Amino acid sequence: MKERDRLKTHDNGSNEWPFVSIIIVNLSGKKWLEKCFKSVLASDYPHDKFEIILVDNGSTDGSVELVKDLFMNDTRIKMICNERNLGWSPANNQGMKLAKGAILVCLSNDMEVDPRWLKEITLTMRNNSRVGVVQCNSLSMWDRRVSDSAMNYLDKFGYAYGYAPAKEPTEVFFAEGMAFAVDREVIEEIGMLDDYYFMEYDDMDFSWRARLAGYKVFFVSSAKVYHVRGATVGTTYFQRLPNVTLYVRNHFVTLIKNYEFRSILKFLPVVMSIEIAKIMYFYVKGEWKTANAAFKGLLQVVQDIGIIVRKRRKNQGLRKVPDMDIMKLMHPFSPRLLFRFITSQAKGRRFILNAKPPVEAVK
Repeated sequence: MKERDRLKTHDNGSNEWPFVSIIIVNLSGKKWLEKCFKSVLASDYPHDKFEIILVDNGSTDGSVELVKDLFMNDTRIKMICNERNLGWSPANNQGMKLAKGAILVCLSNDMEVDPRWLKEITLTMRNNSRVGVVQCNSLSMWDRRVSDSAMNYLDKFGYAYGYAPAKEPTEVFFAEGMAFAVDREVIEEIGMLDDYYFMEYDDMDFSWRARLAGYKVFFVSSAKVYHVRGATVGTTYFQRLPNVTLYVRNHFVTLIKNYEFRSILKFLPVVMSIEIAKIMYFYVKGEWKTANAAFKGLLQVVQDIGIIVRKRRKNQGLRKVPDMDIMKLMHPFSPRLLFRFITSQAKGRRFILNAKPPVEAVK
């Protein structure tokens, strides 16, 4: 019996809760780390039932020294120090390899957490045995009434849509990487995050891969965290110019890896047309650097097609659920919403829809 299966659905003693490993990846985020660590350590969760693993990606701002000075006397805290920035995915994987938990949580360094967040995560996983991945309810650090990331969906072409939080735990298509939890059983079955991604779309790929293996992904409104959006890599698509190439490349990689072949033939030509149209839009708007970065992403897909095909074979070997069923939880494609997303990002704004998602949970 898994450790999480012994969890009762009420708060009646520390021995009832599974051990949780919280992985925090940091890149020169000294400004936020003290608040993050203090809030996690103050979680309303048995103190002997969780650990924190800091993976530092070559910080140069004294982040490592800060954590050593303030927190390393706590035996629950471990640290991995990389000499350079290995990327979000590889750094989280380093933490996962060291982690002892039955549940693993990936948490951004620019976060503050609600005291009950861990209990809400574990209760959700216990109440539905097929929930393998849980996304927390991320609210703005500056205005805690404002949603930062809540219910996330992909459409059939791999474009993302975000919706304001529902009150009850709700099945979503993917969990955004800044605050999500995964059952160790899922890691053991499907593997960790894909190092190839570095960052961007890696959380979408991981959630989709979990779905291929028959697991569900849930958003939990009561598992609240507070986020300084973009404190490390920039707030919006346009502010993360070095990652535009990765965003475009990894979009295609995610579709190729996770779809059945007939779905690839159906959807990939449409995505290529849309991405070329976006590049032309950037050129017309004078966003030359963005356009060039996006075009470079397309070229990398062609250059790395052999690597991508090998990854696809591995993913398809996990498949227990056909595309027909997975698509039931996908958002309808909306050119209007896609255009609004691009224009909102260009103005430095997040785009979250304050409406009920046009998607029903798969029974």
